Amino acid sequence: MKERINKFLSNATGLSRRAVDKLIEEHRISVNRKLATLGMFVDEDVEIEIDGERVNSNKTHYTYLVLNKPKGIITTRSDDKGRETVMDLIPKKFAHLRPAGRLDCNTEGLLILTDDGDFINYLTHPKNKVKKVYHALVFGKVKDGEIEKMKKGIYVDNTLLKVDKIVEKHYYEAKDKSEIEVYITHGKNHEIRNILKAVGHPVISLARISIGNLKVFRMVPGEFRQFTKDQFLNE
Repeated sequence: MKERINKFLSNATGLSRRAVDKLIEEHRISVNRKLATLGMFVDEDVEIEIDGERVNSNKTHYTYLVLNKPKGIITTRSDDKGRETVMDLIPKKFAHLRPAGRLDCNTEGLLILTDDGDFINYLTHPKNKVKKVYHALVFGKVKDGEIEKMKKGIYVDNTLLKVDKIVEKHYYEAKDKSEIEVYITHGKNHEIRNILKAVGHPVISLARISIGNLKVFRMVPGEFRQFTKDQFLNE
């Protein structure tokens, strides 16, 4: 069955559909030795190359890693400024994997890497409501009214930010700081930091401690392990 080339290559390589479109615009993808075009339809019978390298469109085995990303590491496959990326933390045999979503440089915690494009789309699309839990240390005591306000949503720079749930774990009265857990099933850039700052509780540190049923328990920063899609979806 034919499907759009960006979806087809996303499934075959783990690239995002947007990334595939960009490669097409840069004339780096060919189909049957002719330059690919945006929106074209393809199937498994065609010969597709990216930068001259044949794409295996019949791939049936995928790799899934969960990494405990340390603070200060960039969530990208490469960095033109020479900074350390998450790809530097895993063996070269996994160099074809791609991060599913992002954690900003100053946030640590769980990050999934895979070559399964469908799974990346599943994890990152808001409609699937994949639960992500973050542990945050913030200034001040977070009040119930502020939590309700964040659950309803707050506009920051014309962008609606919201959380699904916040649980206070501990308040350090002498230091006027709080440990909280933040639950979200979506995600925008710096959303947790920005929404907490908007209600008067700037973030001191932030770590993602779970994605779905994957938990950071006993994983030290920089450690990774493999899992299967069935384990993620069925547990």
